[in-house]
Amino acid sequence: MIARQTYSLDEIKAMLHAQIETVAHHYARPASGSYTDKGLYFTLNPGRADRSVGSFCIHLSGPKIGRWNDYATGDFGDVLDLIGLSLGLNASDQVREARAFLGLEVETPEIRVARAKAIERAKLQRQASEREQAAEAERRAKQAEGLYLSAEPDLFGTPVQYYLAARRIALGELAHPPGALRYHAAVGYHREETDPETGEVITTRMRLPAMVASIVNGKGRIVACHRTYLAIGASGIWGKANLPDVKKVLGDYRGGSIRLSSGIGSRGGKAVPLAQCPPGSRVVIGEGIETCLSAMLCWPAERVLAAVSLANMAAVELPRNVAEVVLLSDNDTHPQALAQFQAAVDAHAKAGRTVRVWRSDREGEDLNDALKRLRAERQEGAA
Repeated sequence: MIARQTYSLDEIKAMLHAQIETVAHHYARPASGSYTDKGLYFTLNPGRADRSVGSFCIHLSGPKIGRWNDYATGDFGDVLDLIGLSLGLNASDQVREARAFLGLEVETPEIRVARAKAIERAKLQRQASEREQAAEAERRAKQAEGLYLSAEPDLFGTPVQYYLAARRIALGELAHPPGALRYHAAVGYHREETDPETGEVITTRMRLPAMVASIVNGKGRIVACHRTYLAIGASGIWGKANLPDVKKVLGDYRGGSIRLSSGIGSRGGKAVPLAQCPPGSRVVIGEGIETCLSAMLCWPAERVLAAVSLANMAAVELPRNVAEVVLLSDNDTHPQALAQFQAAVDAHAKAGRTVRVWRSDREGEDLNDALKRLRAERQEGAA
């Protein structure tokens, strides 16, 4: 036997990545309902009183291998942090535990050679996976951009106008049309479901009218496309189609946003693009498109972005000149939603921005609900 060897943190992580499934199952043990899907291992968070599988996952492959996310709390970390999360360890103890798990305290020359080969093999596999992931992300981004550009930019007289009107959002009342939104008459819809009794996979494919929206990253490049499928209801009014997943996103939108309004400039027209905003600028960020369009009606001079999801509100990429953000709460009182919203508040505050929150004093009411209620009350009062 030979003495204890010294390894860098990156080398230790690479060793853990080389056997990531074993590591993941050891420090985040399988529970009732655990499953693996597209390289993500979903199980209970070992670091808190997690009651159901679904919000905590670990990447088992690709460029994010070893990374874990808890979308209920907004917490995340790498493979060493996973060990600390599981056992309640600090940084130095995490490394000590990792060394013990890997058997690095004492090793033979043969084991050292085998371990070095495993590290190199894992490195090459990760690099190949990163290239594949980057190529796939680029392909999907181009596909998303193509879908958006193929849609109709003029929303007036389209089902999008009628759908929004039913939500008390009149396009003609906006300071300027939201260029990020378009109408497409036939967007593909695909869904696969497994019959719980027979195990048969049921595939649904069709084309439906949809409101499509461009999702751009911090550099202003389209990286994804949001789709809201539309249909005429029994009352003859356009609304969301009766689908289990009526809103879908094509592409990776993390960090991106739907830029609905740049506000009003000093001469009354559109203000400069977000990337060129002056120091001290303020941005309003909401989750959904309808909430953010409602914000445009309430505060026409403000820059308004839709984050697409509550979890992404914390990650929206903003230029340095944005000094203040107003976060729109949908007033969801579910613990997971509350934790994710607080994570957004904390993330923007940590970035050095002043954070303000809009929240209705009525439980469960978002900004669009409030807008619809107030407009209905005004109509009743005028009658």
